[in-house]
Amino acid sequence: MPRSKHSPEFRARVSQEYIDGIGSVHFLANKYGIGYSTLRGWINEYKLHGISAFSHKKNRTYSKEFKIKCVEAVMNGEGSVDDIIARYGISSRCVLRQWIKVYNANRELKDYDPKQ
Repeated sequence: MPRSKHSPEFRARVSQEYIDGIGSVHFLANKYGIGYSTLRGWINEYKLHGISAFSHKKNRTYSKEFKIKCVEAVMNGEGSVDDIIARYGISSRCVLRQWIKVYNANRELKDYDPKQ
């Protein structure tokens, strides 16, 4: 998956505009040409972690146990997919959705190490 073409500062600024009430998610997404769900994810991460949420430079490592913990958090109603990716610092919605898909198909979630 390609990295964001938007700088961490830009993502923080747009998220802060939403928090400051400058516009709705739809207004700001249209204004800056960003997907609605992408912007919602930015806002959730920014609220929890500030600008540091956007400063990841390399692929993240996820253990099997971590994946199961995140999937079960969604399945148990502890939060939406967006809430869980923000809370646990998962790289994107599609990553968590893929884990859920594998989990629901009764297939094994495996450790991931980007250095391999």
